[in-house]
Amino acid sequence: MSAASYAAESGVVLGIVFVLLAQQFGYLALASLTTGILDIVIGAVIGGVLFGLIGWALGHRYLRNHPPDVTPPG
Repeated sequence: MSAASYAAESGVVLGIVFVLLAQQFGYLALASLTTGILDIVIGAVIGGVLFGLIGWALGHRYLRNHPPDVTPPG
């Protein structure tokens, strides 16, 4: 798996956690089922995309600074 996919998975979880934390602090009201689920899904998508982009950029930078060791066969 790539750095982007690991970061996206973590971002989905953190997006859900941030929505639940915002609800605990009173910034969001998750009392209604439809808006609550919608807020959680939106938080998961935003977290996944944001952290996925960050992971992709960091993985790309790592590969640029640390090229794979290619040795000729034989």
